[in-house]
Amino acid sequence: MNNIDARNLATEVRNLPLSMLDASLLAEYVKTGEAYDLSELCRKGDVSIQQVTQIIVASGLDEVDKLPGYTMTGEIFNLAENLYSIGESRRQWQQIRNRHKPDYLEGRLSRDELKRLELDPAGSKRHYANIYFRAWAIFWDEGFIDRMIRKVDSRIISSLPEELITEKISLTAVSISGLTLRYVPERLRSLVICTRAVQNNPAAIAFTPGRLRDQIRKLQAASFD
Repeated sequence: MNNIDARNLATEVRNLPLSMLDASLLAEYVKTGEAYDLSELCRKGDVSIQQVTQIIVASGLDEVDKLPGYTMTGEIFNLAENLYSIGESRRQWQQIRNRHKPDYLEGRLSRDELKRLELDPAGSKRHYANIYFRAWAIFWDEGFIDRMIRKVDSRIISSLPEELITEKISLTAVSISGLTLRYVPERLRSLVICTRAVQNNPAAIAFTPGRLRDQIRKLQAASFD
């Protein structure tokens, strides 16, 4: 698939009614190399992102290379490892695996290039967004996720594998944008995190658990006394 055909297919998929989306179609979408919003489409179309990634892993290493990084969880990584870490595919698998590591992706620019990037906010955001979407989740740590939230957008937590979302990451995200609370797992919507979200943006009260709302409102009122 050439670049023009890939972009055209990606645009077509994004414009389809959600009822038409299924795992096979979204797997073809991944193969365009443009499927950065795969998690959002899966969520809205009620399609299993795990099923999509399994199809891609079975399609060959060239397709695995195109997966958004957040889909490469431990389970999917192990599936690919079992398929491709032996025999003729071993060397290609190792090469692909290594170039999706955060250290490799974040180390590609020199110090001077990074300094120049600091003077270009839009360029910096594009640079780190590319790193986020290329780095495989199996290699992420809390520090990497924290950097990506700060340098790209707090809303990226909506695409994080839920097992990687911690209290610290949630607090960082809602401190940047209170409305990011909508993407924080219910189990982490504590008084501290919800209060911080509402302090950042009062509209975030809509995403707080009902049992906490009166308490949060009292804390907010006390802070203005």
